[in-house]
Amino acid sequence: MAHYAISFEVRDSRHSPHIRAKLEGMGAARLLESLWVLTSPKSAPQIRDELQKMIDLDDAVAVIELKAGSYWSCLRAKHAGVMWLKRCIAY
Repeated sequence: MAHYAISFEVRDSRHSPHIRAKLEGMGAARLLESLWVLTSPKSAPQIRDELQKMIDLDDAVAVIELKAGSYWSCLRAKHAGVMWLKRCIAY
């Protein structure tokens, strides 16, 4: 299982609820408005491809692998995302 940070930028806000629902369905936790954290057996390109199906050509998605022990810090981030970081990326 790998840990990921996932961010998206959509021009048409009607896509956002669908992307959020997909990420929640994958077990992701929201850290910031459009920044999520996820543990998954899938690769970064596989996750990107799943999300790409839900966006337009002028939208963007980034999937970045995180390693256990990486340093991180948050300010006013969402509780669920911070708890995920403490559990999965503790330093």
